[in-house]
Amino acid sequence: MRACSLGGSFCALDLRLRTGRVGEAVAVRVNCSVSLEMDEGGLDTEGKMYASRKQMWEEEAGEDAAGNPKNALKKQEWYHKGVSYWEGVEASVDGVLGGYGNVNDRDVIDSTAFLAEIFKECPPSKSSSLVALDCGAGVGRVTKNFLLHHFHEVDLVEPVRHFLEKAHADLGGITEGNRAVNFFCTPLQEFTPEAGRYDVIWVQWCIGHLTDHDFLEFFKRARVSTLLQKPFL
Repeated sequence: MRACSLGGSFCALDLRLRTGRVGEAVAVRVNCSVSLEMDEGGLDTEGKMYASRKQMWEEEAGEDAAGNPKNALKKQEWYHKGVSYWEGVEASVDGVLGGYGNVNDRDVIDSTAFLAEIFKECPPSKSSSLVALDCGAGVGRVTKNFLLHHFHEVDLVEPVRHFLEKAHADLGGITEGNRAVNFFCTPLQEFTPEAGRYDVIWVQWCIGHLTDHDFLEFFKRARVSTLLQKPFL
């Protein structure tokens, strides 16, 4: 699973547009639209009832139905709570995986298979270096164990400083072969990837920290950063 079903839909849409299968792309576009229109009530982890997704975002993150900020302090608090939690977590693979460090090997196997399927549909250029962006990179687990085995350069973006410092300590000294290049200590909702730099943008197990509006806005910025005729994940 990569981020969420909506993220997967956007991925499929972009890949199919580039392969020229317009009919399939249109179908995926419709699915995305339907997903955005779904709005049912539900409970939060403390048992509080919300009549709709819109009500939840307004009360918890200070956004109106269109995602516009109505209460800047609430939105700031929403993101502060997320980062504060991770700031109290040990900078280790076991820490970033919530005590389930044993799933790392299985995750790498499945991620490798997933990427292989994508490269079958959109083969990367063999004449240039491949560059990936690891979003919510944590201590560099995904970069070290997976991305650096498939990409010449990887940039990491992570809002929790001691996680990124651990990643830099482990990966920053590599100067030959595939290597981690840039380490950005920035939250995704504020991060703008460099235009035209990346072949793949890898978002795993972190997109849920963004509000719906900020999630879509990040995807718009990320789309600009991908290279022409290259896959976007």
